Amino acid sequence: MRYLAISVWLSTLFSTACGQEQAPASTSSLPASIREALLGLCSPCEFADSNEPWNPTDVLDGRPRRHLTKVEDRGSSWLIEYDHGGIGTHAHVVVFVLEPSIHIGAGSTCVPGSGRECEW
Repeated sequence: MRYLAISVWLSTLFSTACGQEQAPASTSSLPASIREALLGLCSPCEFADSNEPWNPTDVLDGRPRRHLTKVEDRGSSWLIEYDHGGIGTHAHVVVFVLEPSIHIGAGSTCVPGSGRECEW
């Protein structure tokens, strides 16, 4: 009986955790300082939230060419993932570390000073 109760509890736990949808990735969910840092990488640029239309092509049509796919507050940093439209649609990851001041950290697809030109 004890094993049955544990099995039911675990089944409920996993089905609840797996069934929960994450909130859409949105620039409005970012603190103003992180939003400014993100927009500063590609200025002038715009980001579509994960549930909004965007332009994955190289034909300019007024829609944002960057599309948020994930925004995660990690306490001492923010992880942001987005798709970037153009001739070849590709993805970027940027980790903004908060201390001592906001800067791009390890885990980002491009780190300034790495000898590589960063194209955000």
